[in-house]
Amino acid sequence: MSVEGTCSSGGGFLRRACGRDAAGICVYCAEPFCAVHGALHPDYYEVCQRKNCLAKFADVAAHRQWLEAHLPSNEMSMCAEDGCQERMQHSCERCRLRFCDKHLVDKQVTERRFEGEVRVVQMMCLHCAARRTLWD
Repeated sequence: MSVEGTCSSGGGFLRRACGRDAAGICVYCAEPFCAVHGALHPDYYEVCQRKNCLAKFADVAAHRQWLEAHLPSNEMSMCAEDGCQERMQHSCERCRLRFCDKHLVDKQVTERRFEGEVRVVQMMCLHCAARRTLWD
């Protein structure tokens, strides 16, 4: 697959961008990057070397592991929070795991929709609420 454009990495105030032929387009910032300034992962998961993009990539990997570790609690109808023995009552609107009332919070988040950015309140677990600082 061919990617049009040139690498935009390194460009900024009074600095030129890399300029090499683009190898991919970052899934997080949508900027083109060359083979030196990014990585092509399986399933067309292309990530550049920008700090925020790498942080998001690492967060997604850690979140997947967290989900796998906490899913067994829900399979036993228990709150997914570590050490909680309460019955599950509500779902986190982000990870879809189920929690008791004590381990869910209402959090205002920004959703990007076709009509623009919209602030909404979502019920989410403490884990997902903590992740929002990176994504909002």
